[in-house]
Amino acid sequence: MPRYPAPVRPALLVGLVLASCRGAAAELVVANGPDPEVLDPQLASSTAEGRILSALTCGLTRLDPATLLPQPALAQSWRAHDGGRSWEFTLRPDLRWSDGSPLTAVDFVDSWRRLLHPATAAPCRDWLPLEGLAEWDPDGAAPPAGLQAEGGRLSVRFQRPVPCFDQMCAYHALAPLPPCDRAAPAGEPASLRVSSGPYRLLERRVRDRVRVARNPCYWDAASVTIARIDFLTTDSLLTALNLFLAGDADYAPDVPSLAIPALASRAEYAPAPYFGTEFYRVNCRRGPLQDARVRRALSLAVDRDALAATVGGGQAPARSFVPPYAAPYQPAAECRFDPQAAADLLAAAGFPGGSGLPRLRVVFPSGETSRDVAEALADQWRRHLGVATTLDMQESASARAAVRAGDYDLARASWIGDYLDPATFLDVLRADNPQNQTAWADPEYGARLAAAEGDAAARLERLRAAESYLLEQAPIIPLFHYATHELVAPRIANFARNSRQYVDWGRLRLAATGPED
Repeated sequence: MPRYPAPVRPALLVGLVLASCRGAAAELVVANGPDPEVLDPQLASSTAEGRILSALTCGLTRLDPATLLPQPALAQSWRAHDGGRSWEFTLRPDLRWSDGSPLTAVDFVDSWRRLLHPATAAPCRDWLPLEGLAEWDPDGAAPPAGLQAEGGRLSVRFQRPVPCFDQMCAYHALAPLPPCDRAAPAGEPASLRVSSGPYRLLERRVRDRVRVARNPCYWDAASVTIARIDFLTTDSLLTALNLFLAGDADYAPDVPSLAIPALASRAEYAPAPYFGTEFYRVNCRRGPLQDARVRRALSLAVDRDALAATVGGGQAPARSFVPPYAAPYQPAAECRFDPQAAADLLAAAGFPGGSGLPRLRVVFPSGETSRDVAEALADQWRRHLGVATTLDMQESASARAAVRAGDYDLARASWIGDYLDPATFLDVLRADNPQNQTAWADPEYGARLAAAEGDAAARLERLRAAESYLLEQAPIIPLFHYATHELVAPRIANFARNSRQYVDWGRLRLAATGPED
C-alpha cells in the first residue's frame, strides 16, 4: 500500500473506477466496501451489507445515533417485564410496506418464524430463545408459544431474560420480511424488493453498486429528504479514499491506515473508538489445539502493543474480548503479554520450544492490514515459542467458507457489537451459536453465562467471570479493538459519529443536492 504525502493526492485509478458512475442520479454516494453477498436481513453478516440493510429495513425500534439508545420506530411503544423475560410492543397504526400493502404484527411473527427455521440457517437465530421453542414444529402452522400477535400488539416471552431486546430490535435481523420473501422456498435468500425502511431497493449491479430510493410508504417518510443513495462496491480502502477525495463519494466508512497522518487535519475526518474487536479463531477440533494450554500459550505470546503499533490507525491493544465501551461493564483484562509463561505452558503440553508441534495453518482474507497482522503474529509465535506457521491468504468469501468448513488452524476474525452490551460478544462463543466457528463447546462457559441470566443485580459481574474463563480457555485470541476512521462530506447534516458506526439514513440531510437525471 503506497504511503500518502500530505496533502493526500487522489490516485489516477479514480477515473477508471468511475467510468461506469458518471451521470449517476444518486444524491448521496457511499463508498461502501465489498460487494454484498446477500441482501437478506436474516442472513447478512458483513458491515457493508448492514449499511445497505439499515436503509432498506426498519425494526420495532431504531437507535438515536448520538446516544445509541432505542427509540420508537415501527413500534410506537413497548414494555418489558420480569427483568426482560417478556416484552410487549404496540405497533403504529396504518403501517405500510413499500408496495403499499399493510404491515402488521403478524408480519413480525411470520418473519421471526423464518429466522428460527433450521433451513434458514440465520446467524442471529439464537437472539430469540422463545418460550416453547423446544416443542415448536418449524413446519407447522403455529408459532412458538412465546411469540404471539393480537391486533396491533406483539407479545414476546423468552425462556430467560433478554434485557437488551429493545436495542436488538433495531438490528436488521429482527426487522420484518415482506410476504413475498417469506413465501420463497426454504433456504432461498430474500430479495427485499419490498421493504419496510426509509428506502426501497431501486437497482443492484453486481460488483458495482446498490441504489436505493426514498420509500413514500415509510412511517416517517416526512423526515426522509434524500431521494436516492448509491452504495458503491469498493474493493479496497484506497479506492474508497480516492472516490471521497475526488468528490465522487460523500461517505467513506474506513480509510487506509497509511493515509491517516495526512488526513488528521481534515475537517471531514474524526477518529473515534469502535465497538469491535479483531481476533483470531482457534480451531479447537485440530490436534494439539484441542489442549487449552497450547491455545493459551499462543495468546500469551502475542505482544498486542507492538501489534497495534504495526497496524496503526489508533487501534487499541485488546486486553479483553469485549471492548471497554459498554459502561458500566468492566471487561476481564486477561490478555497479557508473557512469553515465558507461554513457553512454560507449551512445554507442559508436550511441545518444549515448539518441538513436535505441527505447523499451524493461518487463514486470513486478502488485504494489506490482514497480511501485516498475520505476518507479525507468525513472527512473534516463531520467536517466543518456536511455533511454525503457514500463512494462507484467500479472497474474503473463500476465507469465510474455509472457516465455516473448519478448514483452518487459526483464522482472522472480527466482531462488531450489534448492541451496547457485553452479551453481544460473549454470546458468540455459546456452544449452539452459529457464529461460534471454533468447535469449542465448553459446558462451564455455558453455565457461567446462564448464571448471569437469573440475577439482574449480579449480571455484569457474572458476565465478567464468564469472559475471564473464555480468555483462560482461549478458543479465540483477541488482538485489538477497532477505531472508526470515517470520512464524511461537510454537506451531510444530522450525521452523528458513534462507537457502532450506526447511521440513520432516513434522518440525514444534504446542504446541496447532487445531479438529477
